[in-house]
Amino acid sequence: MRVLLTNDDGIEAAGLQTLRQELLQIEGIELAVIAPDGNRSAMARSITTRRPLWVEQVDFGDGTTGYATDGTPVDCVRLARLGLIEGFEAELVVSGINHGSNLGDDITYSGTVAAALEAIVLGLPGIAVSQQSLA
Repeated sequence: MRVLLTNDDGIEAAGLQTLRQELLQIEGIELAVIAPDGNRSAMARSITTRRPLWVEQVDFGDGTTGYATDGTPVDCVRLARLGLIEGFEAELVVSGINHGSNLGDDITYSGTVAAALEAIVLGLPGIAVSQQSLA
């Protein structure tokens, strides 16, 4: 299964890196990572429309790479769907692990949840993962 991993806390966020490492352990998963280059929390379903998006390949130091962009979490999903990674067509979008709980009305402005919702709008299953604390 081809899985796109993104988040709203940024490509270096502990939650994304933890989820990335765990997804890589699952047999049959082809993983692509496209995430914001920094924190984009509470961006809701914002997209970038008035300027070009910047994208850079990132080496994770374990033999795998991903892509960082100055866009929003929704931009990340759209970049994948539009073919940023040649030959990769996601079958599932996973967004997270968010640093924060995303409960109640939090989901209406969460970039983590918005990325999963954008996947659904584009015809893909989407999962948003959030965690309040490490305890």
